[in-house]
Amino acid sequence: MAYAPGPAPVTDIRPVFVGSTRGLDPETGAAFGFTRSETLQRARFDVSVPPDHKTGQLQYPLKGRKVDPQKDFLLAGSKNYPDPAAFQADLRQSLKASGGEAVIFVHGFNNTFAEGLYRLTQMGVDFDLPKTMVYYAWPSRGHVLGYAYDRDSAVFARDGLRQTLRELRQAGAQRILLVGHSMGSSVTMETLRDIALSGETETMARLSGVLLISPDIDVDMFREQARTIGPLPQPFVIFTSQKDKALRLSSKIAGERDRLGTLQDLRRVADLKVTMIDTGAFNTADGHFNVANNPALIRMLGRTGQLAKMLEGEQTGKGNLATGVVLTVQNATRIVLSPISALGGAN
Repeated sequence: MAYAPGPAPVTDIRPVFVGSTRGLDPETGAAFGFTRSETLQRARFDVSVPPDHKTGQLQYPLKGRKVDPQKDFLLAGSKNYPDPAAFQADLRQSLKASGGEAVIFVHGFNNTFAEGLYRLTQMGVDFDLPKTMVYYAWPSRGHVLGYAYDRDSAVFARDGLRQTLRELRQAGAQRILLVGHSMGSSVTMETLRDIALSGETETMARLSGVLLISPDIDVDMFREQARTIGPLPQPFVIFTSQKDKALRLSSKIAGERDRLGTLQDLRRVADLKVTMIDTGAFNTADGHFNVANNPALIRMLGRTGQLAKMLEGEQTGKGNLATGVVLTVQNATRIVLSPISALGGAN
């Protein structure tokens, strides 16, 4: 299995709890492939952080490449939980050590299980996320030509995310930061909609914030989802970029001009209490994950405490060392980050 190369000879180990609706890999028979499971799978993976890790870099074992323990994120151990009670017991122990704080990450389109697992670990290190990290792995095909399969899987997967959130709450989580990337943002919004419709107020109340990174969602669909949810969990932060090549392609496939992750016209969401952060000036690779890939952006958000302030609801709408242009229309705020601001924050 690509994500299980063997014990890792390093000492920085990050446990990642997993809730997944992925079934078996049809080729290898291994768990967490791309097929769909109607039963929620539970696990924990202990991931080692390479001693030579550099901010924004994600390197992990791939077929055909020699593993480098100094630079690769590696699997140090794993545990499956056939019994939900055992899963919650270990979660409860972890939550006690992290003060009841947890972050749950929902990966995006064209992701294998391993990619999302190592990505969350990398973000956990670079952003100093709460020690209780939970990875929700929905059944993405893990192939660039699997867009239609993934779109259907995103709808299929919402019940599994809802159950994972419920079990995290039942284990004692007091503050849950929910992070969705790309098509995982669609899974996130559909799940929040279902939670609202079911009247599951206890789970909604435990959400300390929602982050949508490069969300691959139709803007009108997002508005309808938000209308059904009602008051959005706060803070509600959306990272965008018009330079996002993946979302441009998604727009062409959908026959639309904008996805939520490329939206610039704040008036289209002005009645919603959201903060949109434009990261286009920090474009890295295809621009679809600037928040996790660009070292300057990571350092800026971390060093100035700007991200923490946003997550604590302290964004005032006024410029500071960490922000560039700030625009507010009704309830919505748009912040355009700039490298010049980052240089200012370094002093």
